[in-house]
Amino acid sequence: MSYVIDVVLVTYNPNLGLLRKCISSLKSQVRKIWIVDNHSTECDFQVTLSGFDEVELILLSENEGISHAQNIGIQQSLADGPDYILLSDQDTVYPEQFVRQMLPVFDGDQFNNVAAVAPLFHDIVGRNNNEGFVVISKFGYSKVFPDSGICEINQAIASGLILNAHALNDIGLMDGRLFIDWVDYEWCWRAIAKGYSIIGNANVLIEHNLGDRSITVGSKDLNLRSPFRHYFITRNAFHLAWRSPYLDGWHRLTLVYKGCLYIVGYSLLSKPRLTNLKMTTLALYHSITGRLGKL
Repeated sequence: MSYVIDVVLVTYNPNLGLLRKCISSLKSQVRKIWIVDNHSTECDFQVTLSGFDEVELILLSENEGISHAQNIGIQQSLADGPDYILLSDQDTVYPEQFVRQMLPVFDGDQFNNVAAVAPLFHDIVGRNNNEGFVVISKFGYSKVFPDSGICEINQAIASGLILNAHALNDIGLMDGRLFIDWVDYEWCWRAIAKGYSIIGNANVLIEHNLGDRSITVGSKDLNLRSPFRHYFITRNAFHLAWRSPYLDGWHRLTLVYKGCLYIVGYSLLSKPRLTNLKMTTLALYHSITGRLGKL
């Protein structure tokens, strides 16, 4: 059966060489690529996108965050009636059979009401061969590292995530108030709460960059970004713990614990330390007072 699939790709001052590789890896696999640019100031899209007839470029007048940009692209795509929408970051390069390997999961009889399918991914700044999947277990939430096969998962990052376009009317779009970070996870939790499944496809592996650099703490890698990003990671973790209607008590406690770790970890391990302490404690304060959106 033939399906129509579009891409929604959000950019912000992208590496233009990587962006061209991303587009080139997708152009023969999809109908259209909607690029939504969050007011980049350091690139010339006219030259970069030359020769790509499949691309529709939307230039935003200001940076309202990745969730807002994704929603604009999704709405533009939905107006053209796709069956599926692939979300992508600007630096992800896809295997040439990516879409063909991912879409059959939606039609399988193993899972009902599949809202989205995610590939395994390898973090290019980390040590692991793959980052695994987060699944629901009798002890709460745990991580599994399958070499192949498909399984029901609890959440997935946006890049490489294929959405069932027909389920979006029920589940809704991304939460634009979050701006960036935890946006994809929140959408997955919302979908699951509404009776849908999120599926991980371990037969497909893509590469993705989860941070600016990575350091090893014990047996784990900690991805470090700018203090600006650390603010949103911390704020949205606490916000969802306090206010998300889609989480159980165990998951709320987990997010509070993570938020506290972010304050301590980013402040101690990422320079400038005082700036990171200021930004993460401000994030906690804003989560308590209910402030969302851009900083």
